[in-house]
Amino acid sequence: MPVTPRLAVGFLAVFVTAAGCASSAQRIEAYKTGARQTRATSELKRGINFGDAMDAPNEGDWGWSLSTSAFKAVREAGFDHVRVPMRIASHCDPSPPYRIDKRFLHRMDWAVDQALSNDLGIIIDLHHYTSMMDAPKAHADRLVGLWRQIATRYKGMPRAVVYEILNEPQKKLTAEIWNPILARAVAAIREIDPDRLIVVEGAHWASAQDLRDTLQVPAGDPNIIASFHMYAPMYFTHQGFGWMEPRYQTRGVTFPGPPPRPVVPVAAADLDPESHAWFQRYNSEPAITNPGGPAAIIEQLDIAKAFADRTGLRVYLGEFGAGINADLDSRARWTRLARQEAEKRGFGWGYWDFCRNFAAYADLGITGRWIPEIKAALLD
Repeated sequence: MPVTPRLAVGFLAVFVTAAGCASSAQRIEAYKTGARQTRATSELKRGINFGDAMDAPNEGDWGWSLSTSAFKAVREAGFDHVRVPMRIASHCDPSPPYRIDKRFLHRMDWAVDQALSNDLGIIIDLHHYTSMMDAPKAHADRLVGLWRQIATRYKGMPRAVVYEILNEPQKKLTAEIWNPILARAVAAIREIDPDRLIVVEGAHWASAQDLRDTLQVPAGDPNIIASFHMYAPMYFTHQGFGWMEPRYQTRGVTFPGPPPRPVVPVAAADLDPESHAWFQRYNSEPAITNPGGPAAIIEQLDIAKAFADRTGLRVYLGEFGAGINADLDSRARWTRLARQEAEKRGFGWGYWDFCRNFAAYADLGITGRWIPEIKAALLD
């Protein structure tokens, strides 16, 4: 049959799509129409946080950028979703309608497509909105405006695309101020997308205590997931990171406590009453009561479980991890215990993080590999 110009164009379009060369935006539309399928689900049982990439001031500023190989590695390892922190508020107009930069939107499309193409659910997490924490009432309209845009863009997408309103409310964004703003953001999304899963957090860095005691969840919405973050004990998980307060700079803290030999805290920790008391107990108390032992983890998870039992809502452990400044065996023990105890309580989870300060994966530039001890602690 002769090939007319119109048929030639049609054949080319089919070839381009089949070869995977369509743009991310085109593939997003194909998911909406059902022309493109995914086996990803919204169960969010076992996931990885892609921290320090799209949540950097500009992707790549903090040493790495998302790649196709990262999504593939996560899926092949056996995880079912990724949480992708995104610094969306730094890539939009300051005034109404708060238009998100097209290049950043296209990168969002790419991340969503990469997740679904690898049969991974994806949580779009609005991260590092620092201005919101400092002046929440001045930025409330902007937060709502951003979610109107995102909800409009991804309406009709598979249920495996999940929204997280705001990461770790803190500072001046107290529970009293946060709860009404949260309700507005959820309502704005619901006007556009009534059934999308939405992840919400309480104040004070998404603490378990604020999840239980202060978070007000919009009533009658079955598609809300309540989230909290857990890094207890911080003197272990965050030891030695330069971006932490001086009292967290003591290294050599092992898990679980007590240590084989007493750990001498840095001067800033020794002079701080709370830190001083913690290290005294850590160095001396038996494992069952030691603040650097399993009880520290279990306490936080039980607080979150109390919320789940009271409300009947699904609860998600959105962040937990042991930093790379701790010894690897301790990191693995902490991670395994936290993961197992979360699963015992019916919590899905997202480990923080993939390949950075709390790495589960050693990113070697061109190639990479899972850190066997951390991978086993998460999946075995």
